[in-house]
Amino acid sequence: MFKFTTRLTTTARQAARRRLSTTPARLQILPVKVTGTGTGTLQKVSVPGKPYTFTADTYPVLGGADSAPSPVVYSLASLSACNQVTGSVVASNHGIKLGKWDTDVEGDKFDKFVSEVERRCPITQLFKLSGVKYESEWVNEKL
Repeated sequence: MFKFTTRLTTTARQAARRRLSTTPARLQILPVKVTGTGTGTLQKVSVPGKPYTFTADTYPVLGGADSAPSPVVYSLASLSACNQVTGSVVASNHGIKLGKWDTDVEGDKFDKFVSEVERRCPITQLFKLSGVKYESEWVNEKL
């Protein structure tokens, strides 16, 4: 059995360099802490002070039972969710109307929107700075 605790915090200097929002209330440092316990490849992760937990496992070829999403699946899900959350903040900051994650913006404005979302999204930056090959495709569909 193993147990770990991880904390992520953004320093004020880092936050000033890459602000998540232009709204003063949102310029605060965002601390994140998770705790995990497990045996073998199965792990239960919780967020202290929050009512939710999730379980991770891996594929049988890696010694797991495939009884829960793998860490890679969670990573890709967090990338998708983080881009959507960040995109909502960027759209609000720039007066862009979003539909069901379909954007209603024109030409150059759309390219700037995508660039700003990927610049502000911490998970996108994590992927890009990790050295993995990162590609994204954004499609601007009419509402």
